[in-house]
Amino acid sequence: MTQAFERDGLAGRAARGRLLVFQDSPQFGGHEIMFLRIFHRMLARNMFERVRFHLPWENHRLRDALEALEAPALDIAPWSFQKGSGEPYCAGFRFAYRRAVQASVRSFQPNVALLIQGRIENCAVPMLTLPSQLKLVSYLPMAHRMREMSRSGLIGDRVRRRLYRRPDRFIVPSRAVAEQVGRAGGQCQSVVIENVVKPPPRANRDTARAALQLPANRRIAVFVGRLDVRQKGLDTLASAMRREAAELRHWTFLFVGEGEGSALVEALSQIGLDVRITGWTDQPHAYIAAADVLLMPSRWEGVPLVMLEAMTYGVPLLTSTLDVFRDYLPAESLIDYDSGSMADALERLTQPDVRARVAAHAGIRLPATEDSKLDPALDEAFLFSGR
Repeated sequence: MTQAFERDGLAGRAARGRLLVFQDSPQFGGHEIMFLRIFHRMLARNMFERVRFHLPWENHRLRDALEALEAPALDIAPWSFQKGSGEPYCAGFRFAYRRAVQASVRSFQPNVALLIQGRIENCAVPMLTLPSQLKLVSYLPMAHRMREMSRSGLIGDRVRRRLYRRPDRFIVPSRAVAEQVGRAGGQCQSVVIENVVKPPPRANRDTARAALQLPANRRIAVFVGRLDVRQKGLDTLASAMRREAAELRHWTFLFVGEGEGSALVEALSQIGLDVRITGWTDQPHAYIAAADVLLMPSRWEGVPLVMLEAMTYGVPLLTSTLDVFRDYLPAESLIDYDSGSMADALERLTQPDVRARVAAHAGIRLPATEDSKLDPALDEAFLFSGR
């Protein structure tokens, strides 16, 4: 079980062995969608002779997506375990979960384990339970420290540091996240496999607005995502809109999503702003196509798919100064929502010359979409030299 894979110098040669995969969130979101692209390529290349994939029963969307791959080597193994409250602090005391991980290792005899982690506390139980000699790869979409998320990191960052030290490889979606891993305590190599999107061809803006019953003659700024006040920065966005309400009256602000921040957003209509909320949709690209600007005031993110979709469509973004946004976007798209002028920034992004520069930057910065481009990075992530 502990024998590491050897490179034989033949590019693209399959690494024969067994891969044990854990995912312990009932949610299906952007990073699962991006992981499936990577996983499909791994299966297509026969990188492992057998793969066992543990996931919660409740995650029907992920299970359906895995079954749709129709891969003979894949054993989909749903079970009742998922990330609980208080992890990573309580992970060592999840005894039934730990025993289940140990039993799977004994029966399957993997060469490599792979953890699908929304954050490092996801799959903390398998991480602490897997044998230390077993090679471990972490697929990690973001790695912000607690203090980078405006929280006290005195204890939380220390507890998480030992988790960051366990993997033998990280797979991350950007250079910014690789740097986050290093600051958080990761000591091994981070392999960058950038997120890619293939949205439908962009609809004409006027056509998209007519289909969504949006005003044709107003400027429209769109927010797409969970109405999460803290992570998505809705409080800083709302404060900026209140500060400059008079200058923003000729804009329509459309929020596409659901969450606890809906009351905060709805209150903005009481100060004379045209603010609209629509429920979540499985076609966010339609709203992006209708937008003049996409708003992303987030405090922390991995590499948001909605950002990549807007870049693909040539729609300017107005984002916070978060590291991942600095990595992907030109200076015109960045603003400190707490102190900058949102009205001036929005006005600037509507100018034809600025829109042209933003679109040109996106064309250069967006990663290639061909699946074959994944191969060198996958080899780097999963083929370990002899010990």
